[in-house]
Amino acid sequence: MKSMKSIALAILSTLALGANAATNLVTNGSFEQTAQTNWSTYTSLPGWTGQPNVELRNNVSGKAQDGLNFVELDTNANSGITQNITATGLVELSFWYSARPGTSSGTNDLQVSFGNSFQATVLQGVGNSTSTHNWQHFTQIVNLGNSGSAVLAFYARGASDSLGGSLDNISVTSVPEPETYAMLLAGLGVMGTIARRRKQKAA
Repeated sequence: MKSMKSIALAILSTLALGANAATNLVTNGSFEQTAQTNWSTYTSLPGWTGQPNVELRNNVSGKAQDGLNFVELDTNANSGITQNITATGLVELSFWYSARPGTSSGTNDLQVSFGNSFQATVLQGVGNSTSTHNWQHFTQIVNLGNSGSAVLAFYARGASDSLGGSLDNISVTSVPEPETYAMLLAGLGVMGTIARRRKQKAA
């Protein structure tokens, strides 16, 4: 009986590891930690440093993908935001983006980089003739190796005209190593065997 309890505890621990893997390593990924009415420009937001500043919006020129707030990275001119993320190994980067409503192509370009491992540009040459956001979801597995930390950065790269793309709901989550999945499957197999033996004894 004690050994069965030990096995059950080990399985629960493995499941807990899987749950922890889903923890968002980004601080203030949906920009909700600032009470915002309309819009304002800041040199920093909780968790984020403006490069040199960032525009926070609440239901102005579109609605947030998550919560109430979202950011635009073309304030008076092209700008950006950065945050240092503590992580190693494989992580999943996720964020939502949209061209600003009522804009033509060439003004919404948005560049993302994560340490020295990853860089991409979205909304390159994309406009939005509608009056609402067209949120798109971006995900990418990034290998941070043994660095311990890496800078996550977003920059406006389109025309520097104060009409940039929108960004919201940013997350970075650890990707469990294959060994973790193997442990989970083995644990579930053991639990299945125990359940079958109990059923046989009861019969």
